[in-house]
Amino acid sequence: MTSKKLPYIAQVLCLFIVMLTSKTHALESSVQLHKVDQDKSFGYSLSIGDEFFNQKAFNWQVSYNRLESVAISDLDETSVVWDKAGFDFTLQTVDLSLGYRYYPRSYDKFISSLMLEFQLGASVNLSEHKLIPDAALNVDDVYFAKQGDINPVMSISLQKSFTKNAAMHIGFKHYPSYSDFGSISTLFIGFNYRFGRQVGY
Repeated sequence: MTSKKLPYIAQVLCLFIVMLTSKTHALESSVQLHKVDQDKSFGYSLSIGDEFFNQKAFNWQVSYNRLESVAISDLDETSVVWDKAGFDFTLQTVDLSLGYRYYPRSYDKFISSLMLEFQLGASVNLSEHKLIPDAALNVDDVYFAKQGDINPVMSISLQKSFTKNAAMHIGFKHYPSYSDFGSISTLFIGFNYRFGRQVGY
């Protein structure tokens, strides 16, 4: 996919957001800091989401994600020289996820302020990642992820509400197969804030 197709991806994402928010009562924004399961790698996410048809347990989320210094797993199978060179990349994605939220019922204020969330979705790669062999080798460029690649993503998180609108959360996010990078997992901590009027709270 060329960079010329990127605006079309953005338009589809915008249309998706408009359709989902046309009946929204409150948007939930979130910022997360990620520690990737690699020594030097870290990242962050910015997201918005809302409930489906005012159902508190079901929600959708669209997020922009950026992970820095991500290495390619099994690069030694492609080239031992490249593997020893220690190449790393910056990954940028837009993730579209559907989630289920479990709210424990309890008379205990602490337990009733908790929420467990499971998310499953698709991650769209926004950038191209390749290595260019020496021209003398007469070998084509090796692509590890192309712009527009779609990969599965899943996450689980535990949220603690402090007010009606604000909460903190911690969780685990997993890309089972991120193009040719292999599996990527992160631990994250984040902050949620809800805007707008809320029905049923």
